[in-house]
Amino acid sequence: MGQETHQDLALSIDVLMALLRLLEDQWVSRPEQRDTLSFVGAFSVIAFGGSFRGNEVFHTDLFGLLKYNSMSLVEGGQSYVIIPLLGRFKNKDGERYHLAPLAFETASGIRIGHWVERLVLTKKAHLHNKGPAFSDKQGRRLSSAWMEMEILDRLHQLQSEHPDIIPKDINVYEEYGISRSFRRGATTHARNQRVAENDINLINRWRQVEGAQGRRPKLRMQDHYSEIRQMVPSLLRFSSAL
Repeated sequence: MGQETHQDLALSIDVLMALLRLLEDQWVSRPEQRDTLSFVGAFSVIAFGGSFRGNEVFHTDLFGLLKYNSMSLVEGGQSYVIIPLLGRFKNKDGERYHLAPLAFETASGIRIGHWVERLVLTKKAHLHNKGPAFSDKQGRRLSSAWMEMEILDRLHQLQSEHPDIIPKDINVYEEYGISRSFRRGATTHARNQRVAENDINLINRWRQVEGAQGRRPKLRMQDHYSEIRQMVPSLLRFSSAL
C-alpha cells in the first residue's frame, strides 16, 4: 500500500498580515481573550520571522525571554528581540539554548517585538518566570493541536471575508498547518524580497551552523549570547527583509 504524503501550504505574507490585523481587531473587541490572542500572535510572528517549524516555537524558554526582553537590543540602529529556544533538537544530543535574533519590526510591517512583549505581559500576569513561554495558567505547555486550531479557525474566517487573499477552493483545515506553513511562507517571501541564498540557508540550517561552531550542551545563556553576538548582523538580515 502506498502512503500519501502532504506538505503544508506556504502561508503567504498577505495571509500573515491579514491574520495579524484580525488579531489586532480582536485584541480591542475581545479583551477577555487577550491571553489566547497573545499566544497566537506571538507564535505566528516568531514562526514566520525565524522560519521555524511549529514544534520548534514551543521550545521558547520563558526565563530567557524575560531576560532578553528586559534588555534594549540594538544593532546598527535597528532594534531586535532574542527568542531563546531550549530543548532537545533533531540531530543534536542533549539540551542546549538556541538564541534567535529577530527584527523588532520587519520591512513588511510584521511587529515581532510588539507581540513578544504582549506574550511577556501575559506570562507576568500569570506570575510565571520560568518554564515554557507558551503555557497555560498552570505552566503546562500548550498543545500544538490547540494552537493549530486557533490559527486555522481565524484563517477560515479570513477566507470567508477576503477570498482574494485565501481562495474559496482551498480547504484551510487540510492545506495549512503550523508544522511547516509559516516556515515555507517565510522562505518564499524572503526569496521574493531578494534575500541572499546564504542568508536564507543560515536561518534554515541553524542546527548545522551551531554544530559547526562547536556549541556544547548546557552552556549558560549569557555564554550563548556572547557566542552569537558577532553574528547578529548576519542573522538579522533574514527577518529584517520579511
